[in-house]
Amino acid sequence: MESSRSWPPSWFDPDRHDLLTPLNVRALAHPVRLTLLRLLREDGPATASSLGERIGQSSGVTSYHLRTMAEAGLVVEDASLGNRRDRWWRAAHEATTFSFRVPGQAGDTEHLEVAEQYLRMVAQVGYERVLSWISTLVERQDELVTSPWQLGETSLSLTDDEARELSEQIVALVARYRRDQEGRARGPGGPDEAAPPGRPERRRAVFQFQLLPDPHPVRAEPRR
Repeated sequence: MESSRSWPPSWFDPDRHDLLTPLNVRALAHPVRLTLLRLLREDGPATASSLGERIGQSSGVTSYHLRTMAEAGLVVEDASLGNRRDRWWRAAHEATTFSFRVPGQAGDTEHLEVAEQYLRMVAQVGYERVLSWISTLVERQDELVTSPWQLGETSLSLTDDEARELSEQIVALVARYRRDQEGRARGPGGPDEAAPPGRPERRRAVFQFQLLPDPHPVRAEPRR
């Protein structure tokens, strides 16, 4: 979620990011659609039937949700792969940005309730990914001492401007890694592929980022 005072922030690229606001977030505020969009981004173009097999839904259900997302510009047909029998779909952009700050897009109470539903689903998906990784620790015990993966939390005291600056710097850094690795990720040694001899193996990773106000701050007693 973007939190900059003005729109757009420096890192936002309309050619790379879907933009969701309270007015249009309904198009993605459904668990099946979130899953379909994630699969298309992570694994590339697919048909409704193949996606349905992966998530345990009929092709009719996945086709409906794909068409709904297509109307919102979240997915597009891949004409280079499609034929008369099967329609192939791909993600329209590499990432989704949700913002309350786009001028004229704040919405009313009904829109905000849908936005809350969407954000709860995003948080739940992230939580489930963390638990999924934790559940593999025992079987990965031999590699844990050199593992780069981590969870962490720290408490900061920030002004609004400092929070905006920190958020933008983190998002910009991740975007730089994405740009630098786009070509390599599609080539030998990309995600889930064996690296050529002499080159380090690459793994597909999930970067989760939250910068939130403390909902229950404890205020220090004034010094006497």
